[in-house]
This record gives sequence, C-alpha cells and structure tokens, in this order.
Amino acid sequence: MNKEVIFPCEQCGAKLNFSVATGELKCPYCSHINLIERAFTQVVEKDYNRVIATLKNLSDAPSREITSSKCPTCAAVFDLHEDIHASECPFCGSAIVNETALYRPIKAQALLPFKVTKKEAREVFKSWLKSHWFAPDKLKRYGAEDSKLEGVYIPYWTYDASTFSHYTGRRGDKYYETVSKQRMINGRTELYTEEEEHINWVNVSGNVSHDFDDVLVMATESLNQSLLDWDLENLVDYDESFLSGYESEVYSVELDVGLVQAKNIMEHKIRALIKRQIGGDEQEINALQSDYSDITFKHILLPIYASAFTFDSKTYSYVINGRNGDISGERPYSVVKISAAVIVGLAVVATVYYFMK
Repeated sequence: MNKEVIFPCEQCGAKLNFSVATGELKCPYCSHINLIERAFTQVVEKDYNRVIATLKNLSDAPSREITSSKCPTCAAVFDLHEDIHASECPFCGSAIVNETALYRPIKAQALLPFKVTKKEAREVFKSWLKSHWFAPDKLKRYGAEDSKLEGVYIPYWTYDASTFSHYTGRRGDKYYETVSKQRMINGRTELYTEEEEHINWVNVSGNVSHDFDDVLVMATESLNQSLLDWDLENLVDYDESFLSGYESEVYSVELDVGLVQAKNIMEHKIRALIKRQIGGDEQEINALQSDYSDITFKHILLPIYASAFTFDSKTYSYVINGRNGDISGERPYSVVKISAAVIVGLAVVATVYYFMK
C-alpha cells in the first residue's frame, strides 16, 4: 500500500496514528497530543491546459518508475513501501504484490480528514446488513469483526470550467381537441366525446452559458460505488500527518481522461438548462455544441473505509464514507425469503381476485 508515513511522538518518540476522535496525533503510550498545523485556506486551482502541456513534456522524457502494487482483481494501484513485498487489497481482499509502475507527477493538493471512527464504521456495517429483509439470516448475524476494515484515501479530480453552448431543437406545446367517438355498451352503440391530446412543435435555437465549480470525478477504477456526498467546503491543505495509520491509493484515471468524464457530467446539466430555456410542455435537443474555457482542476484525497467479506464462498465488497458514514456495497440475497415473498404476493392477488368476482 502507500508508503507508511511514520510520525514520532514529540514527548516519548513512539509511533503515532491520526486520531479521528481528537483530530490530532495522540500518543497511545504517554497520551501526549501532537498538534497538526492545519491550513483551512482555499485550495488554489491549477490551470488545466498548462499542466497538460507540462505532462506532455514529461512524457517525452525518460520514464521514472516507482515501486507499487496493483490488485489483479479490481485494478487498484497503490504506492508500496519498499520493505513490504505483499499485502491485501482493501477493496476486494485479493493478494497483491510489488511491481513497478510509472511515476505519478501530480501530487494531492488537499484532503478531507476522517471523521468516522473505525468502530463507528463497523456499527454502520452491522446495521446495513440487518436492515435488508431479503438478506439471509446467517448473514445478518455476520459481525463486522469477521471482515477486515481498512481506512483508505481515494484520489479524486475536481474540475471548474466556463461553458458556452449553442443548440437547435424543438419546443412542444400541448393542446386538446374534443372528438366524438362510439362505444358498445350492453350491445348498443353509444356516442361520447373525449379530449384528445396533441402537440404543436416549433423549431427553436439559442445559447446557454454556465460556470461549473468542483465537478467531482473519481480518479481510480477500483471502485464502482458512488459516495459523492462530500463536504468539499471543509477541504484542508494536504498534510501527510492525516495519512498516518491509513492507506492511500494513487490515481489511475489520468487528468485528461477525468476531464472527459467531467464534461459528460457537465453536459447533463447543460441539457437540463437548455430544456428549461426552451420551455413548453416537451423539449427536444437536436444539436448541441459546447465550448469549454478557463478549465482548472484540483487533485484531492477523500476518506473511505473499504472491505470485502466472504459469504458462502463468494466475495462481496463494500465501502463507507469516512465523513458521514454513508455505505454502499454488495450483499447476498436469500432465495428462500424471495421465494416466500413471491408466494405471499401471489396468494394476496388470488384472494383479492376471488372476492372481486
């Protein structure tokens, strides 16, 4: 995993770990509080085009290599301490070993420290298992102590951009016409009227401008869970002290690839703005051209607890947001309970049908 950062106690010299409870480096032996100099200043955005040009020059130079580890199952990539030759992936539990990887030139600028303790995260896991009715009873008795739970900092990109979009499309306004129709009732033809819906379409075109701030893109392919409810306004400047006792993944989604994903997110918002501008009852966008300018970015680390547990010879992974305790993951289902629910549902339908006859 990421090279372990060791901080000695100022008073007794013992190894320190970051304490979620106190937000400081508290010595487990002499209880001395080792303060972390926090900088709550606004993180400076980096110019995207300038950094991309710099990276291009670096790619033309001889490659620098670092010792790293890559999970063969979920593709997570970590810096690995040179003294550690094997470890275990916190996301899926697979064994990972040392290998070489290209140097990652963009360093983290900021992070959100852990607020949820490991004990609290285990309780979240237990409650999550018990809250699912279709989970096997055996699984609900499965304790979080039976699976390893690791605190990991996950790499993210955030993107800012100013956009100008030109579109063409159609606006649809509904209107109704009263029409006469026939129907058969007890063998007799009966006339009746009905309001028939129509849509009047009009061609439209226009422009939309919008400034985007902190569009968040996960810079790793190792996770597919979405835990995007982050309090980014509380970012602090990067300090290795916060990483003490935790692991951190290096980015595997490159800066330019992340921007493509960010633009997809931005386009979804742009389309919503265009439809609002078009108005009417229905909207169609036939063509859309967006220009992006003043693109900036940040590289940040966000905290999660990750683990995988094995149940009936199958591995399931889950992650917990290290700031608010939100959980997302996989879990097994009870075939017996699902079958019972289907049978009960069919019985209810049959009973209702019997009394309605």
